[in-house]
Amino acid sequence: MHPLMQRLALDHVRLARLIDLLSSLLDRFRDGQELDYDLFCELLEYMDTYADTIHHPTEDLIFRRALDQGAENRDVFDVLMRQHSVVIEMNKRFRRSLDGIAHEEVLRRDEVESQGRELVTTLRAHLILEDTQAFPIALARLDPADWDAVQTMAPRADDPLFGTPDPQRFRALLRHLSEQAQD
Repeated sequence: MHPLMQRLALDHVRLARLIDLLSSLLDRFRDGQELDYDLFCELLEYMDTYADTIHHPTEDLIFRRALDQGAENRDVFDVLMRQHSVVIEMNKRFRRSLDGIAHEEVLRRDEVESQGRELVTTLRAHLILEDTQAFPIALARLDPADWDAVQTMAPRADDPLFGTPDPQRFRALLRHLSEQAQD
């Protein structure tokens, strides 16, 4: 498997872990528990910073290349590429709501939770569709030269959380993930 595809597969494992964390935070939010809104917001910022600016654009390049090479199931790739922009907007809307709560804006708790649940559900379904359908098609359709071409066009940056961490930027998220690892 090409290193680019290995990176994306690892990203998916990590994103699934963060989606589980987001879901757990939403459960606590629903139950009225006091939450670490910094953790919530850092999680969404990470998804915006890395997933939406590095991970998804890389996938889009792979999907377009696979389509250019005659990949079947065009609708799967089209849906996934559209979902990338939808997820970005869902993330931003939910993050604005959480920022509002953190700044004592009056918002309906059930509506904010609903935004978060919609994001979690969409992200989980999105990852499953990529892992079970799009990635296998791309792996079958693209040859090493295609993968190398995509890699040269793909945005590059260290993963600010799992790669070369930026402890100032994602302090609460790093702390929480470290605590989880120790349990």
